[in-house]
Amino acid sequence: MTALTLKNISLRNFSLPSNLQPREKMIVAAGGGVLVLFIIFQLIIFPIFDRRDAMARKIQDRTQALQQMQQLAAEYTSLTLQSSTSDTKLRLRPKNFTLFSYLDILAGQSGIKQNIGYMKPSKSNLKDSPYNLSMVEMKMTGMTMDQLIKFLHGVETSANMIWIKRISLSREEKNSGLINAILQVETFQL
Repeated sequence: MTALTLKNISLRNFSLPSNLQPREKMIVAAGGGVLVLFIIFQLIIFPIFDRRDAMARKIQDRTQALQQMQQLAAEYTSLTLQSSTSDTKLRLRPKNFTLFSYLDILAGQSGIKQNIGYMKPSKSNLKDSPYNLSMVEMKMTGMTMDQLIKFLHGVETSANMIWIKRISLSREEKNSGLINAILQVETFQL
């Protein structure tokens, strides 16, 4: 039994049957050439292009993933810096700081202490955090827009990390030049 190897195959010894007409021999040779080209394209050329396209897609996907990772790293760095800054600001606040007393003092400075209907303080623990969330809901009635703006400016520009979570405004029923407001003001406490 002999093994079939490329050394044993010779194209010179290959010949078409002798009973074919020259025209038929050309058709068979052309068909054989097309078959050889088809095999070359299917086994060599197309796989190369497919691998190249797959590699290009993989490179594009990995490039996008890298860009997302870089963006997330930048966001993480920014948030870490903000957290560090916020933590420092919270630690620099007076030890006896309370949101309720701060808002009461600010209302007096803004000239709206007499307009306060109520102030309801509350505190909630934040899960997996060393901080508590301190909130005060305030109802103020019969204020001018300037008084409210002065108070809101004092809250938002405070160095004590205080923010307004929600605000609801309405016109005073008796005097349309005055307004009523319900605010929810929050801050973190150590």
